[in-house]
Amino acid sequence: MSSFSIVNRKIDPTRRANAFKPDGSVDDNDRVEIGPTDIAFAEWAALGLTVPNLEQMRKRRLDRIVQQLRERDYAGVLCFDPVNIRYATDSSNMQIWIMHNPGRAAFISADGYVVLWDFHRCGHLSNHLPLINETREGGAGFFYFVAGDEEEAAARQFAGQIDELLRRFGGKNRRLAVDRIEIPGLRALEAL
Repeated sequence: MSSFSIVNRKIDPTRRANAFKPDGSVDDNDRVEIGPTDIAFAEWAALGLTVPNLEQMRKRRLDRIVQQLRERDYAGVLCFDPVNIRYATDSSNMQIWIMHNPGRAAFISADGYVVLWDFHRCGHLSNHLPLINETREGGAGFFYFVAGDEEEAAARQFAGQIDELLRRFGGKNRRLAVDRIEIPGLRALEAL
């Protein structure tokens, strides 16, 4: 083996899950997930603390979002803020970079259907997350670094996908909550 190789790779498509961590998540090291380490699990066990259940936490977060959407009569919410994307989906890909360059988004319908637009060729980083019903790669970035002079065209294409989701999940309800959005995206959504 090369001295430049890593024996315990974080992402290895050939390795399959066969065990679970104490929090209920798969112990396969084949995903990008920020969570407790083995040291934390051992310390919690020594102190007699109950390990948080990630599946329950994720479901509770989604249930809270869905409840708020229904109470306010929204068909869905569109999130570009990486903290909100993480809360809704537990996906944390490129959070710091995305704070400044909105190239990821998540749509959560009032029925609880979740669509994640991940950055180009990064969909595999969220495949293990159970609440994401659909992953679409690229398309959510319509800022200059990604779209160049085609910002408006990219924003219109993305707005078309949102329109399709609103028709599919909202029916006649076209109310969409948006946490933040680039100006070309706002204009494209307003034109729907």
